[in-house]
Amino acid sequence: MGAGIFPCMSPRFIFAVLLTVQFSGCALVRSRPKKAIPVAHAKPQFVGTVSLVNDGGHFVLIDSGTSPGPQPGAVLKCRAASGGETGELKAGEVRRRPFAIADVVKGTPQAGDQVFQQPP
Repeated sequence: MGAGIFPCMSPRFIFAVLLTVQFSGCALVRSRPKKAIPVAHAKPQFVGTVSLVNDGGHFVLIDSGTSPGPQPGAVLKCRAASGGETGELKAGEVRRRPFAIADVVKGTPQAGDQVFQQPP
């Protein structure tokens, strides 16, 4: 005999029921929300060096050399060799590779200052 109370309970049937119960628990587990990855602040891009300052016209001539020149209308920052900011510029439309002209917005940039553009 050996049929017991439930005659249809063969080892295969029991195994299938156990697998179904085990894997159905996976559907109940909620995935954890992913942590937001902090966005790294983009570093200012070197665009050249101030070669000439025209105090009367309030503009500077920037020598880009092999660096990409500033984008027209971009806000530029001037830094002295000591690291301090000396002025703020606005890049103009006039460009003749490797030179660009920028208007002095504030500060007193000096020849030899490095010019940086903040990436968009």
